[in-house]
Amino acid sequence: MENHSTPLGPVPAHLVREAVAKKTGLGWVVEFNVATWLNLAVRDDTAVALKISYLDGDKPREVLVDKGSIFGAQRILLCGIARLGVNQKLESMSLSLETRSPIQSLLVEELFVQAVERQSEKKSGTRKAR
Repeated sequence: MENHSTPLGPVPAHLVREAVAKKTGLGWVVEFNVATWLNLAVRDDTAVALKISYLDGDKPREVLVDKGSIFGAQRILLCGIARLGVNQKLESMSLSLETRSPIQSLLVEELFVQAVERQSEKKSGTRKAR
């Protein structure tokens, strides 16, 4: 069966630039918290998947953030931490929804994307005296 991909939109460039790559045993990873509330309608019981497409330098890549299933017209929350493997510079990101059945209607009620903070970058919680 053919999958149907529906773009949800690009991630603003300043959010992409704010992310800090972390060294892992397998290379460099950039992490983002991603969440979206969707109100959508499909004909049949269908699987849905939230994906991020991104450019690693000039190489296109894609990662799965979350998946679920819906029947008819329903609201669904898809969320997770997207771990983007990079060998070069993270250039751009966009989100899309992949479904098994065509979407009859789609309303993006809320969409959240934020770079994950590294523990070493967190402030100590004390305020500077003025």
